[in-house]
Amino acid sequence: MLLHLFGHFMFIYCRFHELDFTMLGDVYLTMIFTCLIIFRFSLLITEGYGKLFWSYLREFHLSHFKHRGEYVQQLCEKIDRLSYLFTLYQIALAMAGTVTFNITAFVINLSRGAFRTPRPENITLEFSVHFMWPGFTIEDHFYFTSIDNLFNSMLFGVSLCMQDLFLCLMIFQLIGHIKVLVKTLRSFPKPQRGAPLEYRRRNGSIYMVDIVKNFNAQENETIRKLIKECVDHHVMIVSFSDNISSFFGPMLGVNYLYQVICLCIMLMQCMMGPAAMLRYLTLTLGTLGQLLQFSIIFEIVGVESEKLKDEVYFLPWESMSVSNQKAILLFLRRVQTPIHVMAMGMTPVGVKTMGNIIKTTFSYYAFLRTSQGLK
Repeated sequence: MLLHLFGHFMFIYCRFHELDFTMLGDVYLTMIFTCLIIFRFSLLITEGYGKLFWSYLREFHLSHFKHRGEYVQQLCEKIDRLSYLFTLYQIALAMAGTVTFNITAFVINLSRGAFRTPRPENITLEFSVHFMWPGFTIEDHFYFTSIDNLFNSMLFGVSLCMQDLFLCLMIFQLIGHIKVLVKTLRSFPKPQRGAPLEYRRRNGSIYMVDIVKNFNAQENETIRKLIKECVDHHVMIVSFSDNISSFFGPMLGVNYLYQVICLCIMLMQCMMGPAAMLRYLTLTLGTLGQLLQFSIIFEIVGVESEKLKDEVYFLPWESMSVSNQKAILLFLRRVQTPIHVMAMGMTPVGVKTMGNIIKTTFSYYAFLRTSQGLK
């Protein structure tokens, strides 16, 4: 990958004055893709990736919590089904992006007779990725370059989609845990009710007042254990969310930068004709889809976690012992802050950030269109 990055820089340096705007856009995009692959692969060799991966599989996955009841079992099955379908979607997206990115160059070269033996003279060869090394030009090594382009395109699509898949699968489990905690809070024991008392107003009308009994010592002990279980579950959820933010936060921040820059360039490339649209449309839709899927999935985490403070407040704390009421108060303070995954530790990943990214992208796209129209 580092050799290809050097090749992109050398290609631009040596042929900058020969390249039109479309070709420059191609090279800039592939150079950005190469930088993104290098960054993504650098994450895989870190110690934190392995720790997070095994923590997810061995401790956090909902399959380890099926003993908690039928609701958890059903929820785990639903999330597993969703994860399976999402995996198929990501694989299809990676394959479609690889094929459409290379199909235009293949069809053009096929129509020009580039694969014939002997090859016709004075034909212009088309490549999906452009680079140059000292003593090596892509035109002189057509077959090697074509296979290398296909391999690197597939490597980019698979590395991008598979890491996105792993992150989204963890977020699905995070959402599932929040739902389990909400269900647990809603299933808290209710205090017994005594016989209603009858009261008479001054005007002679009668109204009834419900009498709610306090929990006895045994019930308070049971509630104390439930509160501890809920607090421990919430601590585990927040801890795992913080680990995701800590490890994937830089990746999400780089993703935002990649989406702002590349989306506006790809939109420009799509406007350059049918061939360019065929090549870049799937990639553009895939990049936009990545932005949408991350924003919506992470927004669901915040929305679901917002329910926790209401569920804790609506617990029958007025019928509990003083020690349990103090525990509920501390728990209520903890759940006031919604759970969010942060990009670079600063920006919450969600729909609002997505809107800002899209507005910025179209602003840059309009600027590029205007500057091209002035030439």
